[in-house]
Amino acid sequence: MFSLHLTCPPHQVEAVSFELWEAGTVGIREEDRGATVEIIAAFEEILVSAQFSQFDPHWEREDETDWVVVTQDSWPAREVGERIFLAPVWNQQLTPAGCVRVIHNPGLASGTGEHPCTQLALESLSQCEGDVVVDVGTGSGILAIAALRLGASLAAALDMDLASLATARENFELNDFAATVAQGSAECIASESADIVVGNISGTVLLSIADELLRICKPGGWLILTGFPESELAAIQGMFGSGEVTEINEWRCLTLRM
Repeated sequence: MFSLHLTCPPHQVEAVSFELWEAGTVGIREEDRGATVEIIAAFEEILVSAQFSQFDPHWEREDETDWVVVTQDSWPAREVGERIFLAPVWNQQLTPAGCVRVIHNPGLASGTGEHPCTQLALESLSQCEGDVVVDVGTGSGILAIAALRLGASLAAALDMDLASLATARENFELNDFAATVAQGSAECIASESADIVVGNISGTVLLSIADELLRICKPGGWLILTGFPESELAAIQGMFGSGEVTEINEWRCLTLRM
């Protein structure tokens, strides 16, 4: 067994981890180094790691590490806000009182709930009410699943990436929900059909599909927009309007009533 060691900024950890799972790692652990994070990924054999060259890669031999245990220890269950309990599939902790349980498999990648923007969107979902939720750029499907746990009658999960949709389907099944997923973006949805529209993407993409996001949201419905840093907040507000802004570190989430 060999381990690939990478050093990257905190905001790139989720994307790098996704690439490592795609490359075939059998387990990942993270070590906080202050301004950076060291990602250690186990592989059965040494691979060409040119795609990770910007992260100062080096290989070490691993002999005794139980990577299943390491991976599970690296993904503890967590409460997000006051109503969401985000639990890896192997976690046996009881769901805290007042919370709904959202099960996910971190090994599937495509969004694990660890990124601040995912947590911001989950917190906003907990405060908004609506029967029909559309999650644009769903990734792992966590936000759509959380919406169903919180009482939505329908949560449509949209993504352009087929691998992400496969991950979303598996996470829906882990939570005993039938998956409502589609390849595409907001143009797949009828006008004024969503009580809540969630977009955890990026500032650039949110701005590029703003007309479609606004079109599908019902009058009086909610927009939950995140995936962008503080430096892009003014542009997002200029396009969509003002609302409640929440933050974790440099990341922002804008929640507004239409």
